[in-house]
Amino acid sequence: NPYKAPGTLTIIPHLEHNVGAYFPERGMYSIAEAMHEFAVKLGVEFELGCTVQRIDYKANKILGVQANGVSEAFDIVVNNTDIFTAYLGLMPDRKLSWFYKRQKPSSSALIFYWGVKGTYPKLDLHNILFSGDYLGEFKILEKKGISSDPTVYIFISSKVVKGDAPEGHENWFVMVNAPEDTGQDWEEIIKATRSNIIKKIKQDIGIDIEPSIVCEDILTPPIIEQKTGSYRGALYGISSNNKFAAFSRHPNRSKSINGLYFTGGSVHPGGGIPLCLASAKIVDNYIKSV
Repeated sequence: NPYKAPGTLTIIPHLEHNVGAYFPERGMYSIAEAMHEFAVKLGVEFELGCTVQRIDYKANKILGVQANGVSEAFDIVVNNTDIFTAYLGLMPDRKLSWFYKRQKPSSSALIFYWGVKGTYPKLDLHNILFSGDYLGEFKILEKKGISSDPTVYIFISSKVVKGDAPEGHENWFVMVNAPEDTGQDWEEIIKATRSNIIKKIKQDIGIDIEPSIVCEDILTPPIIEQKTGSYRGALYGISSNNKFAAFSRHPNRSKSINGLYFTGGSVHPGGGIPLCLASAKIVDNYIKSV
């Protein structure tokens, strides 16, 4: 919420508009692929398709993990899931401190992936259609709903990387702010929001996009939680909507279990890919110092 978040977050638009940011040509997933390739060269072994069901420990010492029903012994475990998911799902007998329990999840997103026929010169790589009532939009989010006049972000990578869409077509990533999942009727919300987005695009830039949508996929807060383990589908872990939020995140090293570390958007220093990577760097330094 820009009306509540600390002013230090304005460094983000400063970097985007005044400095500039890099764009991965093969999409965000290519960053993960590059890191995996580099790790393999360093001798790291990966077990993919392997679900961790539990983090094993005894008293104040880490023992390892249980994955696919098999216990694996390790001296060091790094948890990269959401901190709430870790405590509630992987360490259910270890209570999360009341200090962290009272922290509110961040907002989430409702995303439409549209393959559209035609090209649209009115739109660029990044596009934002702002709500007519920006303050009202965030008040509705606080009540766990989505505005009927939402701010719409449209990202079209094929504007830069032509191979991301077939010739004569574009790939639209269309996102609106959404609350975290608290049991809302998402089917109804999807139906209403999709209609409102299409109406807004036609109203603001004169494009009737619905007849040109040839394929569609949808990402909701419950699906985000299912795919990533992010508690209630929150995008940035704990909410940043107060001036102490940066100091309220869970630390990267367990204070009660030796050998247990935490990375990701729900712990220090915060959400977003750069800060998630920073959390990994912090843990790397901790482990080197052991």
